[in-house]
Amino acid sequence: MVLIKKIFLTADELNHLILLCRVMKRIATRCLRRWTLVYGVILIIFIITQYHKSWSKLLDLHIGMQKSKNIIECTLETQELFYRNQKLKITNCSIIDGGEGITGGPSFDNVRLLKRIVERLNYEQTIRNLDVYGPLNNNSLIVLIQVHTRINYLAETISSLSQARGIEDVLLIFSHDYYDMRINDLVRSINFCKTMQIYFPYSMQIYTDVFPGQSPHDCPPKITRAEAIEMNCTNAMFPDLYGNYRNATATQVKHHWWWKINTVFDRLTAIRYYTGSILFIEEDHYIVKDFIYMLRLMQKTCPQSKIFSLGIHSDYVSSRKSPQIHVSNWISNLGISFNRSVWNELIQCTNQFCYYDDYNWDWSLQKMTKTCPGHTFWTSTLQNSRVYHLGKCGMHHANNCTDMSHIVKLKQNLNTLKLYPETVDVTLENTKQMPISGFGGWGDTRDHKLCMHMMNHYDVKTQIQNRFTKPLKR
Repeated sequence: MVLIKKIFLTADELNHLILLCRVMKRIATRCLRRWTLVYGVILIIFIITQYHKSWSKLLDLHIGMQKSKNIIECTLETQELFYRNQKLKITNCSIIDGGEGITGGPSFDNVRLLKRIVERLNYEQTIRNLDVYGPLNNNSLIVLIQVHTRINYLAETISSLSQARGIEDVLLIFSHDYYDMRINDLVRSINFCKTMQIYFPYSMQIYTDVFPGQSPHDCPPKITRAEAIEMNCTNAMFPDLYGNYRNATATQVKHHWWWKINTVFDRLTAIRYYTGSILFIEEDHYIVKDFIYMLRLMQKTCPQSKIFSLGIHSDYVSSRKSPQIHVSNWISNLGISFNRSVWNELIQCTNQFCYYDDYNWDWSLQKMTKTCPGHTFWTSTLQNSRVYHLGKCGMHHANNCTDMSHIVKLKQNLNTLKLYPETVDVTLENTKQMPISGFGGWGDTRDHKLCMHMMNHYDVKTQIQNRFTKPLKR
């Protein structure tokens, strides 16, 4: 009876229970309304954010399509010129000409777009043909090619590389200081090995009228210091040791060489753990097809050397069965090769490179290797060249770049060269001394600072990635 009695509630208890339920219902209803409002605000903010991002992307896409239209039209025109084998004029239809040819001056929007393209490509570090030839290993070889605008010479360089034995194991890295669709198409057509392209971010094509390009406020190269001070030009107080002022076309070559070597050894994630050799050539070098074999033979024969050069400046083709190697402290600038451990020694003497008053990267490298305290850089130089200099036009020459007759003659002479020799003759040369002073052209303190800045090790990917997290400002 006691249990049954507890089941039933009195009238007062029932009223209290009903009142409690009503209060709880009101509290729950108010809380639900408040949370609904909070959730609603959050949802609205989310929708606005996504809409803003989508709108920004649509604007970027629209502007990109407008810019790309000129680029595509220019590409079609230059491809047509290329396939017709007509005279190529590199300055036509570059990305900064706005599709108007050589008469169209650079616009701010196109230069800004070009800078963004260069940053993106340097960030991506794409290796082509990786699926065909497999990953890089320390027994492979990296060939780093410095490229400007001489597409005719570059085509010959690529053609010569394609004939080399063992080229399928090589990674070709092209370092450009000029963005040109025809050159890009030529490089991207390579199918005989892995390739990568990087772009010099401080080029005159991007910095058209400001440092490190040639600013209208800079001093003319050939005026006196007194005239420069009277003009009140930017670098009046910093002529070179011969009294001349900087020429951006000349300084760009040294800057580019220094940037690419820093980038390849310290900033490319794909080869971060690569410890093998890197061979440095240029767009106007012709490579003999046994160059990989000869480099390995030189390294095996002269293990005491830290730097190897695959050629000398001579058009003479020797028919000797046993090639000659000269070991000295002098570097030939044709086909230089060394590895990461040597680079780690070189960068300890960066000041000797960046502050040496010489616009030539090769003479600056000579200075670097000969005055680096506590380091001796013995160099083995192949006298029977496997790298030949084709350039008869460019910065140091005023000739026509379309004249290829000397290349035809060189190919004929190479038929007498004895390839894949079993032995080499080694000669130890006397120590050579550097000139008392450099060739000038590198007196501006801005060039010194930029050179030192390129040496600073920083995480390029993180910096560039941060730039791309926000839409481009307009």
